[in-house]
Amino acid sequence: MTVYLLMAAGALFAAGVVVLALLWRAIRRRNAHLWLPSYLRRCRHRRRTAGSQPELWGRHVLFCIADHYEPGWGGADFSQQRKRIEAWVARYPPLALEFTDADGRHPRHTFFYPIEEYHPDHLEALAGLVRQGLGEVEVHLHHDQDTSEGLTRRLEDFKKQLRAHGLLGRERSTGAVRFGFVHGNWALDNSRPDGRWCGVNDELRVLSRCGCYADFTLPSAPDPTQTTTVNSIYYATDDPE
Repeated sequence: MTVYLLMAAGALFAAGVVVLALLWRAIRRRNAHLWLPSYLRRCRHRRRTAGSQPELWGRHVLFCIADHYEPGWGGADFSQQRKRIEAWVARYPPLALEFTDADGRHPRHTFFYPIEEYHPDHLEALAGLVRQGLGEVEVHLHHDQDTSEGLTRRLEDFKKQLRAHGLLGRERSTGAVRFGFVHGNWALDNSRPDGRWCGVNDELRVLSRCGCYADFTLPSAPDPTQTTTVNSIYYATDDPE
């Protein structure tokens, strides 16, 4: 009887090891090992503090649609790009004007427009939505094997182009032009393990110097560029090394 029990225990142990190995393999395949521990810690913290916080009235719930807006997606020619933009210009206002928030403002769709697809006609069409109070245009970039100098030059040139269309805001105290940023292919700060789709190890510093007030690239899971910090607004420390 003892032998059978030992055999059964051994079989259960072996089965457990196989299950754990398969689970770990699935976690690694989805790159969940990068962010799952942080997510679980946050869930545990919320459970501990759920009953200790007083009810807060007058909370503001903010939605940010960080749209990787790419009219040229899929290799579209200029005619197709124009049709895509015209569809937004024609069909979005009637939809957005139906709704207002608690302050009486209509939804504003945020178009993160790619630097490398700049065309004045496209931006002027989107600027029309901005002037109606229905949109914002921010900065989006796909690049590869770039440098700090090259990135700085691209950002400064694109800021001037957007300002020519009446886009982007200025800081009240200094007058500096500010912008939000989304990194194409999620490779913010050269974060892909293979080093593709960026190349700039000090990208966060460059963005800050050029006037970026916040990055909206993340979350990027299941991509390996996902950070360990999740569901948070935070200040990042750049480490070029």
